[in-house]
Amino acid sequence: MEDHKIIKLLWQRADSAIDALAKTFGKRLMSIAMNILGVRQDAEESVNDTYLAVWNTVPPKKPEPLAGYVYATGRNISLDRLKYNTAEKRDSRYDVSIDELAYCIPAPALEETVDARELGLAINRFLGTLNADNRALFLRRYWFGDPVQSIARDLGLRENAASVRLGRLRTQLREYLIKEGYVDE
Repeated sequence: MEDHKIIKLLWQRADSAIDALAKTFGKRLMSIAMNILGVRQDAEESVNDTYLAVWNTVPPKKPEPLAGYVYATGRNISLDRLKYNTAEKRDSRYDVSIDELAYCIPAPALEETVDARELGLAINRFLGTLNADNRALFLRRYWFGDPVQSIARDLGLRENAASVRLGRLRTQLREYLIKEGYVDE
């Protein structure tokens, strides 16, 4: 179903809006949640919480595009659930992809002086410099948390080639953020 039709159902508070969200975005939402949480029951709960969050925020919001809004909401809910579940533990596959970016992103002390929104915009500008394949590779790994094996398979690459490209992309991101003044050399 098209985004504007789903938004219209949400604004009308129609029960079918949740079904439309599930049919349109459910598969990818579950994939995102599983990549972050790794436990099916937690992922299902996260997906259901996402539908509720979208229901509660649309209206008053009219997100464009709806897909980005739904996926970002689901990702944030899953990350919150992960924080809760692993408070002192580190056992998530998603932690691995975040750890890969650790040397590119400013350290916590610097983050306090840098507006996170500005950093996000800088990363978006960096993504705009990439070709479509590299942008998809980067986003699937570091936004959606997809495993390298699955990304490589879907993009027709060998796993090693995908890993090497991701390493180069991280280096490029670091260099870009140094040039923009977000990271010290």
